[in-house]
Amino acid sequence: MANGDLEVTDKEREAFMYMLRDSGRENYPLNVSWCVSFEGERGNTCSMWGVVKWVDPKARRVQLANQTISQWIEMEKILNVHA
Repeated sequence: MANGDLEVTDKEREAFMYMLRDSGRENYPLNVSWCVSFEGERGNTCSMWGVVKWVDPKARRVQLANQTISQWIEMEKILNVHA
């Protein structure tokens, strides 16, 4: 992220997408962080580990799942991805 703020560069977003797709193909877990906005506020950062089960390019979101939960995450809100 640029200078520690919540802006993600195009190069970072490309790297995130590569890791997300690879997690889906190779079935390995990732830790994904994303921003959740609240009305009238800046919002919070959420984080979850899991394996990518689905990439929906039309809706621009990914489904991340682990042993206890499954979560759809909008691609534009993703702030960081770690393998």
